[in-house]
Amino acid sequence: MPVDVLGGTAIKPVERHGLEAIQWFLYDKNTGAIMGRTPMSWLLITVFYIIYYSFLAGFWALCLFIFFQIAVEEKRPFWEKSQGLIGESPAMGVRPPQAWELIDSSMIVFNTASESSTDDMPGWGEWAERTKTFLEPYADVNQTDLANCGDTRSEGQVCKFPISRLGACGKGNYGYDKGKPCIFLKLNKIFNLEHEYYNDPATLPDVVPARVKKVMKGLTGPKLNQVWVDCHGENPADKEGMGKIKYYPEEAGFEGKYFPYMNDDGYISPLIAVQFMEPIAGQLLHIECRAYAKNINYEKRDKIGIAHFELMVHNQATAAGPK
Repeated sequence: MPVDVLGGTAIKPVERHGLEAIQWFLYDKNTGAIMGRTPMSWLLITVFYIIYYSFLAGFWALCLFIFFQIAVEEKRPFWEKSQGLIGESPAMGVRPPQAWELIDSSMIVFNTASESSTDDMPGWGEWAERTKTFLEPYADVNQTDLANCGDTRSEGQVCKFPISRLGACGKGNYGYDKGKPCIFLKLNKIFNLEHEYYNDPATLPDVVPARVKKVMKGLTGPKLNQVWVDCHGENPADKEGMGKIKYYPEEAGFEGKYFPYMNDDGYISPLIAVQFMEPIAGQLLHIECRAYAKNINYEKRDKIGIAHFELMVHNQATAAGPK
């Protein structure tokens, strides 16, 4: 079909090679283009990028200016207490920690008849070893820079937490070799939070256990300013199977002299040790420990104000399994 019938013609471009092609790319004598663009095109794109990067640089300069005006301190959060996402109601942590491969588990399971672990059953030795590692900062030699505060602390003091306050749970194998394991509780740290204590036995709400009320009646003055803790089995079978427990310190409270937490150098969190004296061997126990203070809410789903864990202590018979 003739070309003119299609309404157009095809013009073959001039072929250039080698140095000639480079010269024509650098400067096209027919159109005046330099490297593919006319001088006007180069001027317009240069102006565009100057404006674009000027705005971009200005935006980042404004961000840096705002950031430095806020002046976030290295040791102090900008949002505190009720202004922050955490709020004023801390949860509790459970120690010793799990082995790394079971870090998501809340089950404390071990065989009191064997120090060594097997593929099927952890021995008591690994739990005692992790407890020892956890308690290293609480050794007296590691608290020499901290103050002996008594019942209260002075401004600027960072109080010691004597490991002797943990009684039988602060030494030996921490009860794991005898089937009487010690579990440690700590309040999560919230900066500058001063707890609102239940310190009047006559005005305690009904949710506070009778054991706490009894403990409070034997205390006076600053000793009453504590975040009280009580542990119990979640179900009737758990309450029966967990048996008798002991608390260290005996009043089972986080003393007010350790609060507020101000991110001071050397600060260590106070602990409460809960020792299970006679848990039924081979029974899985569901344990809940709750903290009591006016500012601490109770939310089971989000673990606010509580610590939950499962405990199963095996002996030689239960570790072997059913025959």
